[in-house]
Amino acid sequence: MATINLFSSGIFLHITGIALLAGGTVGSFVTLRQLWKYLPADQQKATVVFKITAAYSLFFRIGGALMLISGFMLLRAFQFAVSKQSWFEIKMGLIVLMILNITLLGAPGTKRLGVLLESPTADMLQLSSAKRRMDLFYILQVAILLLIFVLGVFKFQ
Repeated sequence: MATINLFSSGIFLHITGIALLAGGTVGSFVTLRQLWKYLPADQQKATVVFKITAAYSLFFRIGGALMLISGFMLLRAFQFAVSKQSWFEIKMGLIVLMILNITLLGAPGTKRLGVLLESPTADMLQLSSAKRRMDLFYILQVAILLLIFVLGVFKFQ
């Protein structure tokens, strides 16, 4: 009975975590697309829109924490039997890749964009470079999330 409750709670939290991560990613991407429409003509509006994107980091943090905690709950419910399966090992590699994507592209790109928006001397070349970096981050993030979702659903052997 305890295993059933552990599994049910774990899967609910895991799906919630994935939804928060995916929703935060899509929301942040859409908001940043709006930001680029304001540049270079109205940097003040672009700065306001940029500050709105900071709210999405809460979704990322909560979603990531829920995925981590619920992942251990699910492993425990299956008595760690899935940890030796190839789909699970690939999924863990993708999670590490997602963390690296956030650490190496997402966070520095967001910080750089914030600095550029606060600078009165930011030129379009610098902003274009920041945009390309953020676009790459979002493309990779969505691809990684989709692969994680597919692996979790189909559990290829």
